[in-house]
Amino acid sequence: MIKIIDVDELFDKYISDYVYSNIGKVKPEEIENKIPELYEKFGTEKLPELDGKTPSDYYGSFSAEELLECLKKHIETGVSVSDFLCEALTLNMNSETALINAISSDESEEFTLYAMNMLMEIGSLKCLNRFLEFVLWDYSGTIKELATEYLRAHAETVKESVLEQYKDADKTIKEYLTEILAGTKGDDRVFKILIDEFVLNADKIPVYAGYLAKFGDDRALPFLLTAIENEKINYADFEELRFAIEALGGTYDKERDFKRDKFYKKIKGISKTDN
Repeated sequence: MIKIIDVDELFDKYISDYVYSNIGKVKPEEIENKIPELYEKFGTEKLPELDGKTPSDYYGSFSAEELLECLKKHIETGVSVSDFLCEALTLNMNSETALINAISSDESEEFTLYAMNMLMEIGSLKCLNRFLEFVLWDYSGTIKELATEYLRAHAETVKESVLEQYKDADKTIKEYLTEILAGTKGDDRVFKILIDEFVLNADKIPVYAGYLAKFGDDRALPFLLTAIENEKINYADFEELRFAIEALGGTYDKERDFKRDKFYKKIKGISKTDN
């Protein structure tokens, strides 16, 4: 059975011992810069608390299922989760299946986020359907956002599934699905969705203009140019629109006066006394 050990606390003691043994030899700022190096060295130390094994060897000697159970107990008991535990899970050859099985069950949000991050770390593709379920079903915004981030990175792979789900999705879910679709290229169905969402979400110009820029279809230029001509847009939206226009090969050189705009003042560092 794996011990529930606060390895980070052991590392803190390791650092304290190092500081004590180097008083007058090493400056405080030098110690701070050496933390990554010391952490790596700590990982090679045989620790009595870990049955005389190094942190890497200790966690590496257990199965993926045992490591996941250990992770769960760490979270449940509030004991800090060690990087060595997480690394052992990502390196275990059976971890992908175990992690997917774990996120397919009813686990805590914190545990689910750990498992999701590990699946992303190993570059799993088998988890994509489950991640899409996270977006579509009743999960927290944090889980949805992390799932969306990974699905966007694999947008071409999940495109057809996302397009199918987009048809009947509510407005909130469509926002996530649109972000994923923006990671694809050259599909007229996606282009229409991105344009429709850009027009419908005038209150979120920076977000949807960014999606059009990322998609990279210059047919969006007339819509962006129409939007930037709106005299009511603020300076922040104007800048995002101009960036999107330029990203698609267009230009916008018309002089605009934003001196009274609060975003302009903030970005330019203009105070009220400067008016």
